[in-house]
Amino acid sequence: MIYRKEEYLQDKTNDQRFPIKQVDRMIGVDGDEEKFIGRAAITMQTPMGLQQLPIAFEIEADSVQAAFAKFNQFAEPKLEEAKERIQNRIEELRREQQNRIVTPGQAQSGSPGIVDLSDFRNDT
Repeated sequence: MIYRKEEYLQDKTNDQRFPIKQVDRMIGVDGDEEKFIGRAAITMQTPMGLQQLPIAFEIEADSVQAAFAKFNQFAEPKLEEAKERIQNRIEELRREQQNRIVTPGQAQSGSPGIVDLSDFRNDT
């Protein structure tokens, strides 16, 4: 299916969890299908400073206003799931690092290496 995308932003500075909400309205080019995709970000502390990892999720709604009204309901579980997956991956990398056999002449660093989180993007 090919979609046309309309992007909507809602600024609610009094919302501590999601002060800015983004909802994309995806409309099938044949006009038969419509879906709403919410976008949020997880902020993580890394050795290079704070990094934001975008998370996308589908929102079951009939209109843009309804999608914004249901945003938190759909965002919270997706963000928690993504955090858990990231945490599990980091723990897995730590275990691998601890079990690694170091041979003479091999460079040894305190860092577990670069963590590739690209598979956590676009979880729609």
